[in-house]
Amino acid sequence: MIKRFYKQNNLWYVDLPDYIEAGLGSYNNLLMVDGSDAFLDILSNHGNAISLKLETTPFETAQYTLVSERLGMNLGVLDRVGHAQVDYGMYYQIPELSNHRMWLCPVTEYVFDGAYPDKIWVEVVNN
Repeated sequence: MIKRFYKQNNLWYVDLPDYIEAGLGSYNNLLMVDGSDAFLDILSNHGNAISLKLETTPFETAQYTLVSERLGMNLGVLDRVGHAQVDYGMYYQIPELSNHRMWLCPVTEYVFDGAYPDKIWVEVVNN
């Protein structure tokens, strides 16, 4: 699947209007924080938008692998940026970026049919 991410007021968001339209959360649930924002900055070359192909099975053109590490969250970071209240999230490491660590909120479960994948393969499709 391909997902678009964009930066607004220096904060990254996933473009997922169907999540909000379904009544599952607010715009602030779509914030990309705690390492995922830095990941998007790196991939977009500090741009304002990027589209990524995300798959739960390996594919030939994948450039990055997100490897699940553990459930958790940094409430201080979430509160500071105004992320919607959540009870958990999943930390992932990216071996191709010196094990850069990033956090993904429960919206990830919506995107991936109800569960956090053990691994997510990523390809930049435009930026």
